[in-house]
Parts: sequence; structure tokens; C-alpha cells
Amino acid sequence: MLMAANPWPRTAIIASTMSTPPEQDIVYESWPPLSYPDFAATQHLLHMGLQAVGKLKLKEPFEQQWAEVSLPLSARGLTTGPIHYSGGAYEVTVDLISHAVGCVTSWGFSGHYDLAAMSVAEFVQQLFGMLGKAGIKTSINMKPQEVPNVIPFDQDTLRRPYDPALVNAWWRILLSTQRVMQAFRGRFRGKMQPIGLMWGTLDIRDVRYNGKPASPGAKADYIRRNAMNEELIEVGWWSGSAAYPKPAFYSFTYPQPAKIEHAKVSPASSRWEPTMGEFLLDYDDLRKSKEPDGDLLSFFESTYHAGAESAGWDPTLVGSGRPE
Repeated sequence: MLMAANPWPRTAIIASTMSTPPEQDIVYESWPPLSYPDFAATQHLLHMGLQAVGKLKLKEPFEQQWAEVSLPLSARGLTTGPIHYSGGAYEVTVDLISHAVGCVTSWGFSGHYDLAAMSVAEFVQQLFGMLGKAGIKTSINMKPQEVPNVIPFDQDTLRRPYDPALVNAWWRILLSTQRVMQAFRGRFRGKMQPIGLMWGTLDIRDVRYNGKPASPGAKADYIRRNAMNEELIEVGWWSGSAAYPKPAFYSFTYPQPAKIEHAKVSPASSRWEPTMGEFLLDYDDLRKSKEPDGDLLSFFESTYHAGAESAGWDPTLVGSGRPE
């Protein structure tokens, strides 16, 4: 059979008439400023709303140390990923650029509602109203987890502010932290969990395990019993709380080995915080760095080595981070 010189002549014509769009300069601040006192009121609404969204994932099969519950980051915000339902799946997205909560399904539904100043009760009412329109009949425990002064979502009727600029900055910090975490985790050969937002404590974390069991403590609650039952080293970032009113990166080893507080870690601005039993690097100190990604990676790696060496972890668990 003879082949034409151009088997796709129409494609070639279309391609030849398309102009290449000019390159655009990307204006994007990877490590934007974020003040906890300014963010605190908005953070309450965001935190409780994300807890309600995150609790939808508890319908999925349990994975060890709650590996299934984190909310993955996306290029526009956060997502549940697919949640299986009635032979198909649905996904809830939290778009922190257009500031909307959306739902899409495998049977073709698409809907959203706007994120704005509202009460937690209103957020949850709109969330389940949207799910109802999609044909999804589901429920969650309305009690918030891992927070003081618990108010059930549907009873938290005080109108809360929503600052889009601060929420967007918060999410960009998550995204930048994930970028550094991916470089950090690529060198570990042992068991890990997916990077994501832990909606109970509102932090992004990367956790490593050495394969040895650990006791979560005699008084551990249901969440802790299933989270702290293996030896681990965790690093992460959170935006602050009333007890520690500024954003910070953290690192802790569990169980806490003796004399870990004397270990040398970097960068110079990082330190051991005895009241929390963790190494901390304040976010504002990282923003002052000329190489914030490099300094954050140094914090993750140096605090991991401090914990691993103090607790006697196998040094071969860390590799080159490259294919061999």
C-alpha cells in the first residue's frame, strides 16, 4: 500500500496556522508572609471546614496510621481524591485560587459553592447540600477532632471571617513545603505515608517509620492508638495556634530518645523547644534565608539524623535518592 507523503494533511494545516503564544513571566511568591494573629479568625473556619471535608474520607477502608485520611494538595488547593460511592466515585475539591468548594462525580455531576465569610454550620450545610444534589447520601461525626474547646460543626453558628489572600498564602506555603518534602522523602528506603494535609491538626507532614512497634501510651485515645503504634520520625509545618502563635516547621521523634535535645541541627535559627518536645524552625526565620528551600531541606535532614542516631535507627534506611 502506498503511503501519502503526509498521512495527516489536515492536522498539518491546522498546526501550521496556529501561532505560538508568547512566553509569560510567572509572578509567584513561593514563601509569602503569614501572620498567625491576622490569620487566626479565618483559620478557625478553614480548619473546621477542612475537617468536615476530610471526614468524608473516613468512609474509605482504614490504612495503618490513618494513611488514607490526609487531603492531597493540588495545583489550585486541596482535594479528597476519589471517594468510592455506589459503584462509582466522587471527589470534593477546595479551590484556594477561585475560593470555592466543589464536587465532581463519575456519573457526571459538577457543582460548587463559594468560600466566603460564614459560620462553620453554614459551611457544613452547604457542603452536604451540594453532596445531596449530586445524589450522595453520606454523613460524618459532627464533633471536631484534635482541637480544644470543641463545638460541633452544626452548632458552631458564629459568623467567621474569610480572608482569601491569607488563605491563598497559607496554601502556597503548603505547596512549597511539599516541594521540599518530596526531595527529602526520596532518599528514604523504609515505610512512609503520602504527603498531605492532616486535617485534624491542620498541618502538612511527612513521616518515616523504621518498622518497629511502639506503645502509644496507656491513656492514648482512639486516634493516637492507631497513629503512634510504630516508631517514627515526623517533619511538618503548621500555621500556628493560641499556644504557639506563629507559623513554624517542626520535627519530632517518637518515642522521644534520651538527650535528643542536645543534638546539633541546622539551620542556625532552628532550635529545640522543650515545652513541645520538638525541634522548631520558625517560618519567619526561613523567609529571611537567601536559600529557603535549601535551609528547609537541611532542617528536615538534620533533625531526622538527630532522631535516627539518638534512637538507633538503621542508617541504611537512607539512600541516595536516585535510581540505582
